[in-house]
Amino acid sequence: MQDSVQDAPGRDIRSTAAATVVHAEAPKAEVARGLTVSVEALFWAGLVTASGALRLVHIGSPPLTVDEGQRAFDATRVAGGDVPQTWRGDLAEAVTSYLFRVFGETELLARLLPALAGVALVGLLWLARPYVGRIGALVAGALLAFSPLFVLYSRSVMAFSLGSFVAILIVVSLFGYLQNPRSAIAFPLIVGLALAALTDAVATLVALAVVVFVVFEGVFFSNAEVRQAWRAFRRSPLQWVTALIVLAAAIQFGITRFGTSLERLDLPGLKLFWEMFDTPRDSRPPEYHFALLLAYDWPVLLGGTAGFVFVAMRFLRQRRESTAFQRFLLLWTVAASLVLALTTRREAGQLLILLLPLALLTGRFAEELTGRADWAAAGRLWLAGVAIAAAAGAAAVLMTEWSSGSADGAERLTLIASVAIGLALVVIVLARARAGAIPVLAVVVALGATVFVVHSTLGVAFSNGAEFAVDLRLTPRAAQLRATVDKLARERGGTIVVDADLSDELGWTLRDSPVVFGGPTDRASAVVSRPDANPAGFVARDEVWRVADGWYPGEVLAPRRLWRWLLYREPYSDVSAVDVRIFVRTI
Repeated sequence: MQDSVQDAPGRDIRSTAAATVVHAEAPKAEVARGLTVSVEALFWAGLVTASGALRLVHIGSPPLTVDEGQRAFDATRVAGGDVPQTWRGDLAEAVTSYLFRVFGETELLARLLPALAGVALVGLLWLARPYVGRIGALVAGALLAFSPLFVLYSRSVMAFSLGSFVAILIVVSLFGYLQNPRSAIAFPLIVGLALAALTDAVATLVALAVVVFVVFEGVFFSNAEVRQAWRAFRRSPLQWVTALIVLAAAIQFGITRFGTSLERLDLPGLKLFWEMFDTPRDSRPPEYHFALLLAYDWPVLLGGTAGFVFVAMRFLRQRRESTAFQRFLLLWTVAASLVLALTTRREAGQLLILLLPLALLTGRFAEELTGRADWAAAGRLWLAGVAIAAAAGAAAVLMTEWSSGSADGAERLTLIASVAIGLALVVIVLARARAGAIPVLAVVVALGATVFVVHSTLGVAFSNGAEFAVDLRLTPRAAQLRATVDKLARERGGTIVVDADLSDELGWTLRDSPVVFGGPTDRASAVVSRPDANPAGFVARDEVWRVADGWYPGEVLAPRRLWRWLLYREPYSDVSAVDVRIFVRTI
């Protein structure tokens, strides 16, 4: 039997048996496929690597803050079987306690989980590309990787870093499930929502926002994806049974503080969230959060505000063109802003609640800007961009001279002229070629933001300078005090009593020392207390130990002083300090 193969019109090639054999023995041509790596993947790998370096290098070397020390000391006591009244038992604190139980107490272990969560957070944004865009996800990832506040709290014992990771896990899983309601995507969403109430205020707010969003999208916006996902969830016993099991486990873990305590019938993440609104109100100034945003993360604030306005205008004008993800970002940002405005117990870590949606909005805005920009027109304006950047650079140099107090009258006038020239160029470029000017101005702003972020992030991570985003920080003198107390205990024997009011400041430092916090002093050989204390039967030693200090600027919106702080991380107002003195028995 012969096979006929049509090779060309009017031509037949008839294969014989011999030809078939020859054909079978001929070597097969194979196309070698090598490993291909996209440029985008390389960018993400570099981003995650840089994020890890900023969060993990020398993580155990900076002294803890007083708040960190309190949480670490509580974890130490729980690891030893003693549950203090201040024990919160949130996810980060409980895991740290178990790490201490296995490996011992160190600053590195106390900060390890938040640091790893900060690195994982950046990598997790890779999955947000379908909703933010490829460029937008990269921009958002870069902002969070190099954000001074995110780096600061990723290198901290506090819970905000882990809560931020859980928040992004919830958001990415939610919209992945809406597009493809499979069990593999439902599981991380269920776990994330369950962990939110056990973690901190950042994750708790996102979980509440997700619930409100799903209700509004399904009821008021008739979102087909939401309704389809809800039907798929109800019809899948595997998914809703898994949800019930995970929810029951989360409630059990929360009430028992992950097996450490049975003293409270509440969930630690929810408790941390509601503690933000406790009364009485703290004594921090009203502009506290805004000042921190300007000093640490103005690029995220600027880009996020622009993105919020852009998405909000699209929603108001063309509601059908706005995506569900964009509507969720609007809801998330408004909810975060309201929470920060209404909170009565303010701290810097709470800003991560707002910085997360602002970073994603910045990424969304960058994606839109990149797609709509007239790059041909922008290329013709590169000289104007260079001139604007030069004016901004000159203003920065002159501002540095002015902040140091060495600028004369001519240099101050030059500073004003540089700012005026830069603003005039911006106005002229916008008036003549708006479509081409926007990307040019965006590039100039991005360059300035990059310089600021790199300088500030490296300072926050490695310089140990004055940071008003944290409260009191322990000083190296605290470790010297511990050595002196240990030596005194060996020489004099007896009990060394430390003032109970100093447990927050000295609990972590003296955790292994033979001391007692509070209690009677009648059998004590020495007392550690405030310098002005006068315990009966004891005489004060001459040396005063400064164990912790902190700084908050007296004038937050003072440009010259704030600029100098940005450059050198040196305080420009009074420093708050905790001083102690050792009193030894005389009789």
